[in-house]
Amino acid sequence: MVASTLPLRLASIVWLTIAAAMAQDDLAARVRQALDDARAPLLAHLREAAVPATRPGELALLVLAALHDGVPLDDKAMQAAIKQLAAGKPDQTYDLALRLMVLEACPEFPDRQKLAKADGKALLDHRSDEGGFQYMRRPSTWDLSNTQYGALGLRAAAALGVTVESPVWSRLAAEVQAQQDGYGGFGYTRFHGKGRVGYASMTAAGIAVLAICRQALGEDSVAGKKLTTGITRGWQWFAANPDAIGSPKERWSYYFHYGLERAAILCDVTTVGTQVDWYAVGARMLCDEQLPGGGWRSLTDGHPGQHLDRGRGDAVPTAFAVLFLRRKFQKVAAPITPRVVTLASIGVHSKPADVDECTAELVRRGKAAMPDLVKGMRSELEPQRRAVLQALRQIAGETFGYDAAQGPEVEANREAVRRAELWFLKHR
Repeated sequence: MVASTLPLRLASIVWLTIAAAMAQDDLAARVRQALDDARAPLLAHLREAAVPATRPGELALLVLAALHDGVPLDDKAMQAAIKQLAAGKPDQTYDLALRLMVLEACPEFPDRQKLAKADGKALLDHRSDEGGFQYMRRPSTWDLSNTQYGALGLRAAAALGVTVESPVWSRLAAEVQAQQDGYGGFGYTRFHGKGRVGYASMTAAGIAVLAICRQALGEDSVAGKKLTTGITRGWQWFAANPDAIGSPKERWSYYFHYGLERAAILCDVTTVGTQVDWYAVGARMLCDEQLPGGGWRSLTDGHPGQHLDRGRGDAVPTAFAVLFLRRKFQKVAAPITPRVVTLASIGVHSKPADVDECTAELVRRGKAAMPDLVKGMRSELEPQRRAVLQALRQIAGETFGYDAAQGPEVEANREAVRRAELWFLKHR
């Protein structure tokens, strides 16, 4: 009996493995398409926000999303946005923290070190006596949302050489961990009692703050080991509340999902509980919720930022969506977040170095990049075709007779496209 069913069981396992791989490939393709479609509205939001009237934090969030999306620094919208952000006068916690995060990610930012020193010093003045952050300077109390961004800003400032003393981290860590509820969750304000106050966005924020403090204090230190306990309890809260992940109805859903991305990367978490792939679930939601014009809107986030019509959505949810889908937050803060040059970001005036970086990114993705390569083979832009040709040689080991110097209307290139498509079907 056992022997007769063994082949069926093995076949079932093999099929489930294949099905899982196909599902991952399908999601990867959907994410690539979503990001391609999002580039135009992201740039449109960036152009509209590059004015003095825009709050510095909103502009910084859009610039950060564009950096992670691989928008070239010589793009006109990017240039105008960075110029305006450099001239801005941030005076609230979110604004200071987000500009510091941009400074960390962009070595070419004007007056980078001077601004980092000034913003880091100003951010430290936004702490309460307990160590948490509020909107303005010298607050009498704190909330966890401002505190999350305050911690992110200090982390970026420290990476840029600004001195953040150890007591700053230890006081912040102790105060935030003391606010964890009896179920491992976190709420927006200070918690009194042993009940349940936690919800998804603030629990992700609490985990991130504790993880950032643990990094600063040392994971093997006494304080670091104590924080590990709180971090573990926070993830246990998500294991008990997995439906929050991937739900557009969750309060502050887009803000939450970008916070979840940071918390998970800081903690090396790929699955919540035993089986919830947080990125896959969140990415599917964002792909499903994307508007026809490529942007996003949220019915649950309280600060949407500027709104653009024709399906380009709202600035803040669109930036959060791109940041989540790109998943480029760095576990260990460094002076630069690696810039990813995508095929869509290559234009007529792109430099050879950008073409080479684009090729390297395509090669890094391997066979999964073939749908984009096939699409790029039909491009009217010669630099894009050149990046495609270079990537084809390394991924497929051949060029299929493709000539990057010729346009897509040439019969030989049309035939090369057909050969590349067949190769992908056979080897995916």
